[in-house]
Amino acid sequence: MKKHYLLSIVAMCACGIMICAQTPGSPANVKFTKVDAPVPNQSSQGGNPAGEFYHAMYTGSAWGDYDGDGYLDLFYSHNNPMINNTTTYSNLYHNNQNGTFARIAFSPFTALSFSSPAWFDMNNDGNLDMFVSGIGQGGYGWNDAQTNVSTIHSCLYLGNGDGTFEQINDHGVSPLFNGMTGGKAHNWVSTGDFDHDGYADLAIAGFDDISRMNTEHPEEAVRVVRLYKNIEGQRFELVENPLNGNAAFHGLTDGSMVMCDLDGDGWLDLFTTGYGSTRNAEAYIYWNNTHGTFTEGDSIPSRPLTDASSSVVDLNNDGLLDLVLTGVYSDTGKKHFFVCRNDGNRSFTKMEIDNLEGVDGGQIAFGDVNNDGWADIFVGGHGETHEHTTWLYLNQGDFTFSVLGAYYDDPFGKLGSFSRITHGSHHLIDVDNDGFLDAWMTGWSNGVCSHGCATQLWHNDSEKKGATANVAPTPPTGLSVQHINKDGEVEFNWQAGSDEVTPTSALRYNIFVREKDASNAFMVIPADLTTGFLKVSALNGTLNTCIYRMKLTPNKQYEWGVQTIDNGNLASTFAIAEFNNDLSGLEAVAEDDVKVEGAVGGIRYKLNGETKLTIYQPSGSVVAHAIVSGEGILPIDSLGIYIVKAESKTECRSFKVVL
Repeated sequence: MKKHYLLSIVAMCACGIMICAQTPGSPANVKFTKVDAPVPNQSSQGGNPAGEFYHAMYTGSAWGDYDGDGYLDLFYSHNNPMINNTTTYSNLYHNNQNGTFARIAFSPFTALSFSSPAWFDMNNDGNLDMFVSGIGQGGYGWNDAQTNVSTIHSCLYLGNGDGTFEQINDHGVSPLFNGMTGGKAHNWVSTGDFDHDGYADLAIAGFDDISRMNTEHPEEAVRVVRLYKNIEGQRFELVENPLNGNAAFHGLTDGSMVMCDLDGDGWLDLFTTGYGSTRNAEAYIYWNNTHGTFTEGDSIPSRPLTDASSSVVDLNNDGLLDLVLTGVYSDTGKKHFFVCRNDGNRSFTKMEIDNLEGVDGGQIAFGDVNNDGWADIFVGGHGETHEHTTWLYLNQGDFTFSVLGAYYDDPFGKLGSFSRITHGSHHLIDVDNDGFLDAWMTGWSNGVCSHGCATQLWHNDSEKKGATANVAPTPPTGLSVQHINKDGEVEFNWQAGSDEVTPTSALRYNIFVREKDASNAFMVIPADLTTGFLKVSALNGTLNTCIYRMKLTPNKQYEWGVQTIDNGNLASTFAIAEFNNDLSGLEAVAEDDVKVEGAVGGIRYKLNGETKLTIYQPSGSVVAHAIVSGEGILPIDSLGIYIVKAESKTECRSFKVVL
């Protein structure tokens, strides 16, 4: 029987690499209007005005559809100086489906300050779960060896799908926090399936004061970046030495953590920024080795930053996630706003963009607010020139931006500006499902309230300025499955979906897999299987290519599906297919029959018989091809990531090679 093994983990022709030309919008077609009473049935509480969200200053927040009604709900937790500056409030808001919210009187979640909450589906039951870490009631004080660490918490809650939750105490994640002042990042927890075992894992950064108490020098901070493996939806287990199997990640605090696929190979990498053991700002990229470990990448071309959030987004619609860094360079104290273009092959170029103002305390969100096909940047921060401010940077393509903002002189007021809010949380979400991304923010304010804090919802009224509402993209087509080996590994492939404004190259994907007729399903991003509605707003872990690989139980019937996601963060319905993971006719892979690997000067091969080698870049372009046999090296001039396809008369195999 002819053997056919397709081991590539980067999509080539299936997704295409053409970048469609788009005409960016302008500030003239963008309008946001402050919602005066987003919580209409809420009475005044102390100094918190009636009809408003509970105000908060220095905290993270998370949007997710916890009750499955097809609308995003909201959770955040922190002190409310307008009511009581020493009490921490846990705020869970239910979406009323009409652009307003209702605060749940008795939140099921522990009240934590300086927290980083994350909605995800830990056990694949289709119900959103909550992980949140931070400082509990009563505050926290550092006192060397006598520090009371009992108020540091990492909490896990499993959702029942009806708005109720069960707290899980023995979950395996150590209590951590990530700084106790407003300028720190509030996105230091990230979720995603880094090892493709079908369960969402957890990455977290911060201070480990419990370990610090057990050291010889408890006056020295213990900074960590940790990866926790999800053990079949039951608990988490610390990955002891994720860096090439023999070392921990570099410890960081006061910064950000993002799990995302930066090199387009279908596996989640890590991007971390913050304050490190060098007592300076540091930034790292860890490349996923696809077998449970990571390799530290080269230094990024910008200065590393701390005291603000950093994240990733595809700004030029080429299908590669670019780096966005805000914060302070601790060597000089200067504030920066950096964008590093992803050039592929695990390399980046720092872009010179004059009108992105350096900030500390910056909290970032991304999304296409005017439906022109380009992802825009929404950020609140304390600027290098202006004081606390909220900016909207409208993407004009080619790494140029038009600015809407809330400067002290408010030059953009005629077009609709935001209140000046920083050091908290900023989100772009469609709260009423009208096809326009609305803006929500909480944090330290200037000129908004006498207590220095504010929490606001701004409705996107850009339709009044001529912008058109976003509509869902079309689902992918051509779903197919390739068996890889007798261990049960399979590779899912599909043809790209399409969208009216987001080019094919910039579309993202979400996949689900489950045993046929089973109720539980693994998903890269939690979504409604019937409607395709994305249940969370955090989409860093989406797929940038039309291929995904997993190990599944052999000889079982499976159902799987894929949906398309556009730059407005709107998803299609799922295209669905079935297959039997029948391995009875599949021969075992003879590892020594064909060997392809990186070498000095090119790609080394060891082959049985005459074989055609084709070398691809991750984008799909052909670098070289040759018909060879035996052993040798195919010369390649440039370092980077390559896909090598080896075709003989009896088999076809592909390899990922890093030079």
